[in-house]
Amino acid sequence: MSGWTILALVIALIYWVLRGGFKRLKAAKARGDMISYSAGSPERNWALALAHPTAYHAMQGGFASDLYGADDALAKQLRPMILHHLGLRTDLSDEQVRLQLPDALRQRWFMLDLQRPSRSDEPRAAMAFACARVTFFVRCAHLLGWVDEEAQWQVLMLNAQRAQQCFGSWLDFGQAYAQGRAQWVGTGRSDVLGKVVTPEEVAQWVTEEQHPWHVMDWNLVLEPAVDAAPEAAMAQAA
Repeated sequence: MSGWTILALVIALIYWVLRGGFKRLKAAKARGDMISYSAGSPERNWALALAHPTAYHAMQGGFASDLYGADDALAKQLRPMILHHLGLRTDLSDEQVRLQLPDALRQRWFMLDLQRPSRSDEPRAAMAFACARVTFFVRCAHLLGWVDEEAQWQVLMLNAQRAQQCFGSWLDFGQAYAQGRAQWVGTGRSDVLGKVVTPEEVAQWVTEEQHPWHVMDWNLVLEPAVDAAPEAAMAQAA
């Protein structure tokens, strides 16, 4: 076997190994494995992981990275749903949204999905579902360029602290979330971007080595939101 043949075989082998590695990395990011969480700090990754069931079903990666922006197709899909959820008219221009949304979030983020509960709603389940949805929609609002980095993290960290105070573990939170989503859609309320999650799935997730709900410490000390708005801080304390 000539030297050129050996060299060609070595190059082919390296290409095959790298190609397989890139495929596995892409699949891991699409699943939302721990490797896809790179938002700048463990505390920020933790805050974003609350939305894991919806984020990696609706967006297929990129939700918890430090990359900025959403592509045109994703923006078109998400835009009306996010505006509706955040209580803004869907016919507003992006500039109008940027002017109105930051203050609206600071004043009302803690009420999202909790202002009109059904009589049959179990309170802890409703809270878990609300925490996850606040994370998802506020993060998406940032990816769409409607709120800046500082405003985003003010709300997301307060929301994370709220979740941590209300639940004792990722398993506790996840199973409450599963119940919360079931009761939400079971009474005719919409969650188009979400997916059915069962308590059994949650119990499996917290045992999977690469799942963020297994890797991340529920009791991580979360950094306070910088210059948090008084209204939001008062709501958290309440």
